[in-house]
Amino acid sequence: MPKKNTENRIFLIIGIAILVILTPFMILTMMDRKKSIWEYDGINEANESGTSGNEATEELMDIPVEEGTVRITDDAPWGNLDIAKNSDDYFLALNVYDRLVEINEKTDGTSEIVPSLAKEWSVSPDGRTYSFTLRDDALFSDGTKLTAADVEFSLTRLLTVTDSEQTSYADMIKGADKVLSKESRTLEGIEVKDDQHLSITLEEPFPSFLSMLGTPACSILSRKSVREGGARFGTDPQFIIGSGPYMISEMDEEKCVVILNPHYWGEEPSVKKAVVYYMVSAVMDKEFRAGNLDIIDLNYINTDIRRSYIEDPVYEKSIVAKDNVEVYSFMMNVNMPPFDDVRVRKAVQLAIDRQRILDEVCDGYGETLDGIYPKGLMGYTEDNQGWLKYDPEEAKRLIKEAGVAEGEAVELVLSAVADAGTQKLTEIVQENMRAVGLNAVIVIYDSDSRMYLRRNGRVMAYLFQWMADYNDPDNFLYTLFGGTEATKRYSSNFSDKTILDRIEKARHIEDEAARMKEYGELEKILIRDEALWAPLYHSKHLYVKGDRVESFDPYWAGWSDVPLKGIKLK
Repeated sequence: MPKKNTENRIFLIIGIAILVILTPFMILTMMDRKKSIWEYDGINEANESGTSGNEATEELMDIPVEEGTVRITDDAPWGNLDIAKNSDDYFLALNVYDRLVEINEKTDGTSEIVPSLAKEWSVSPDGRTYSFTLRDDALFSDGTKLTAADVEFSLTRLLTVTDSEQTSYADMIKGADKVLSKESRTLEGIEVKDDQHLSITLEEPFPSFLSMLGTPACSILSRKSVREGGARFGTDPQFIIGSGPYMISEMDEEKCVVILNPHYWGEEPSVKKAVVYYMVSAVMDKEFRAGNLDIIDLNYINTDIRRSYIEDPVYEKSIVAKDNVEVYSFMMNVNMPPFDDVRVRKAVQLAIDRQRILDEVCDGYGETLDGIYPKGLMGYTEDNQGWLKYDPEEAKRLIKEAGVAEGEAVELVLSAVADAGTQKLTEIVQENMRAVGLNAVIVIYDSDSRMYLRRNGRVMAYLFQWMADYNDPDNFLYTLFGGTEATKRYSSNFSDKTILDRIEKARHIEDEAARMKEYGELEKILIRDEALWAPLYHSKHLYVKGDRVESFDPYWAGWSDVPLKGIKLK
């Protein structure tokens, strides 16, 4: 960890002394702002990235708050923003790019698919061909017209980019196998008819496809700018060109500035400019309290500081709580004893005190969840809720019946960089397991080793979280349990061919009621009957608005990535 050297401290003290002697008026008028800088002394030693954060903070202080400007933060530096290679940071994708459709949250908490670049569409009677009519007024921020050829290029590119992380968003299109195997660079299933019209034909009916097109991975890129940028696309802002409401004006390791796209086809948003700073959590907290940030994401803040916002009456009316479309669970590996015995897996489900976890880790902001699909996701059903109770006595009976050897270790795998909440949650699960006779031990790996072991099916048990990418149960069921490669990748290693075949077939059921019924039955089998994981909860995502923000609507799924169109300034 970097430490400030003595010389820098001396210069800082001398500089402050000079300012006190020469500019008392400035000190009086800027006292609160300077205090936030002075208080940073030593705190950035906890920044594992090696960036102190003071440089970004001092620069933030120097920027006047222009009308229409919002100041927010991210907790990590920007990497490669090529949408095919980045599945972690979607802020710019949500604000710079458009998609054929978008997913919007309705007032009842569910979501719906709405037109975006595609103003209308139809689906063929066999459920395989989607025909789209594009807007005729959509322009990229460089003034060039967005056409159907850009849509074809963007979706095909998900399959052709080396090391693409997003192939699953296009691999159902007819001819995708040939593109992936490099037999062809053209997707047979996409037909461009003219600038405004195209059709996309799938190998099989796949009702989730339209919802999938609303994800950031399916953002529509400028074919011209990507080709001109070459290897610089994704890292050089001049080639990150979209048709969304914003465009990048500045980007480095400490901040990103976006301004209005002058050619945007939609309604002009309240936010005209956004400055997004990379800051460590302690700096975020101090800067927000000093009035130098307009929204703070409490997911980025440690548990104690988060709780201080929740309990402080000053912020009572400023907290924005969004139900996350997510599931937290404890995944168990059916290939590793004692979890190869379903009785032990069911015992773990009964042993975990989920209400205690909600109270101590989530400050009560969440609800227990008994299955795979969270509230707010299509396919969620109350029929699969309410069955799981905290019952340590029954858990003990099952453990005894299973004949688990005394002292046999049950490994709960934790990443060395896990946040305080994840650590606390894992410790509670460990305590609960030990209380019913399982010798649970927490094993810590560096993040790369943990990921390697998990993807190779070699993690015994671990805290698992999945948040919706698109509004369909397929995003949860097939991603996590859609074949032995998926179950190995997430270290459940479930391999019942009959059930896995049903999961594959469920993707292609055209009758919507029948499809939802099958997804509900499969959820019951996997969690209640097979007990592949111990379901825990879904949480609420908390933000705090600053004085300049009138309202804020987070992303429908609860991501930390902020859709700037959802912010209304005073």
